[in-house]
Amino acid sequence: SFCLKGEGLDGSFPAVIDYTPYLKFTQSSDSISSDEEELRTLGSSGSEGSTPENIGPPFLTDENSWYNKCKRVEQKYRLALEQKGYLEELVRLRENQLSESVSQNKLLLQRIEDMDLAHKMEKEQLEYIIVELQDQL
Repeated sequence: SFCLKGEGLDGSFPAVIDYTPYLKFTQSSDSISSDEEELRTLGSSGSEGSTPENIGPPFLTDENSWYNKCKRVEQKYRLALEQKGYLEELVRLRENQLSESVSQNKLLLQRIEDMDLAHKMEKEQLEYIIVELQDQL
């Protein structure tokens, strides 16, 4: 349960769940070690693959490891693509909110100018009335 006291729920603002804190990338020790393992595998496969006697079974394991690496890269790509899409949508939403705020700001500034002009005119009228009343006395 939650309390709604003092909240303005007029519905003028869209309900947005901000996932930005969850999009941060932190490199863990596991990913660092897997990167180092990949580098060792890539470096050693080039020297071992050049010998003709190692063409049979290592080729299949290399193919599986390449397939797995390709799948991991594809998963990382899809994740990055989803994050990019989310961030682009978030930017569009913020741009819309900014443009609405700018237009509201312009309207409010215009209202302030109109009120200031009306205030000056009313002040002049009151001063004129005061001068007339003083002349009558």
